[in-house]
Amino acid sequence: MRAFTVFLALAWFTGCATPEKVPPLLPGEVRSARAASDALSVGKSTKADVRAALGQGTVIDFDSGYAVWLYREKPAKQASELVLLFAPSGILTKARTR
Repeated sequence: MRAFTVFLALAWFTGCATPEKVPPLLPGEVRSARAASDALSVGKSTKADVRAALGQGTVIDFDSGYAVWLYREKPAKQASELVLLFAPSGILTKARTR
């Protein structure tokens, strides 16, 4: 009986020590807008590079050929977001964290 009680106590403590489950990211979400921005290179990174590094963002295409991709930080610590501007060539032209 004592071994069973010890087992239950250990099981309870183990359950209390488990880390919180982190929900998976949805399209257009990143864990850290700052870290995501640091992983990119303005003037060099392509749309394919960004998609491979961050996944698919929220995309706004313009008739001029320019495109804006938006990534929101999740979980929202300070409601930060990463805004990326791509030239018609597909090269990252600007990156802004706000």
